[in-house]
Amino acid sequence: MIKWRRKAKIKTKKEMNKKMEYFLLGFLIILSVIFILAGFFLLGSAKPAENISWGVNFSQIQSQALGLDWKENYLALLEEMNVKNFKLSAYWGLIEPEKDNYNFDDLDWQLEQAKKNNAKVILVVGMKAPRWPECHLPQWAKGLSKKEQQESILSMLKEVVSRYRNSNTITVWQVENEPLFPFGECPWIDKGFLKKEIDLVKEIDYTEKPVMITDSGEGSFWFAAAQLGNIVGTTMYRKVWFDEFERYFA
Repeated sequence: MIKWRRKAKIKTKKEMNKKMEYFLLGFLIILSVIFILAGFFLLGSAKPAENISWGVNFSQIQSQALGLDWKENYLALLEEMNVKNFKLSAYWGLIEPEKDNYNFDDLDWQLEQAKKNNAKVILVVGMKAPRWPECHLPQWAKGLSKKEQQESILSMLKEVVSRYRNSNTITVWQVENEPLFPFGECPWIDKGFLKKEIDLVKEIDYTEKPVMITDSGEGSFWFAAAQLGNIVGTTMYRKVWFDEFERYFA
């Protein structure tokens, strides 16, 4: 009897937690709808964009993960599809495989090919960059303290920005990728440190390229990102996964 009561209590508690999750999710959805409708009626609809430039986010590590020749893929985008706008990433784990030992061969090649084909590049710099696991720490940095990791990131940023600041191919620095959104295998989130990264990039780059900060298009209101960068970038997924319902919503 005691065991049965204990199981019943545990089950009841789980059911209550589940109901609370549904209630909170429903409340947030209703609040979001009200917020959107209020914005529409008070501010009006957004004007259609007059000039849209489409581009491609190319990831060397994703191409390799699929078992493909990443250089062949990249050249196909440039030469066969004639893509003129790219987002490329200075993956920390690739450019600094050993502490203070940098290898820019692959990134140099990507930028050289973009220049040959008159393409422009947004370059992502920092610990967090597109594609899983999101935070691309080199193996030697994973066991460091937060303070040591941040010092190493600033050193890496200094090397990258100093190397490419005079490149006319690079038009925008993207500092980190969705740095304030809790997603991926990342050791920490630190808005104060993000500000230090941005300040360092602007200090080193005397050509004054704009800095872009990205945020989740579905899981954020973008205010924090807008306070930090010259440009705000967001995602737009046609389907979003909700753990509470164990399904995708369009």
